[in-house]
Amino acid sequence: MKNILVLAIVFFGCFQMWERYENSPEPIYDEPYVAVYGRDSCSFTKRMISSLKSKGVNYHYFIVDDKSVASELHTRMESAGLSTRRYNLPVVDVNGDISVRPTLSDVLSEYDALL
Repeated sequence: MKNILVLAIVFFGCFQMWERYENSPEPIYDEPYVAVYGRDSCSFTKRMISSLKSKGVNYHYFIVDDKSVASELHTRMESAGLSTRRYNLPVVDVNGDISVRPTLSDVLSEYDALL
């Protein structure tokens, strides 16, 4: 019985990883990047940007109050299987891998893996 449970957990984990990468939208730039989608008034967005700056990470910042930016973000989120109905900011795109309010360490580990 334990073996079946372990196999089920491993299978589920593999399926989740496959789905995450299968549904990732195409990168928006040809080289590794970090794109931060947020608002100037959002403390979480400000903290992410400040932290990326302090770590020397070049990033692209997009303000979601711009309708064209929000539309593009929603298209990318939907293609990644993320809900656009209600979500927290910032949304961070690391070379096509989109996360809603990720930790700095998650962003840095994904970005560093690309370099």
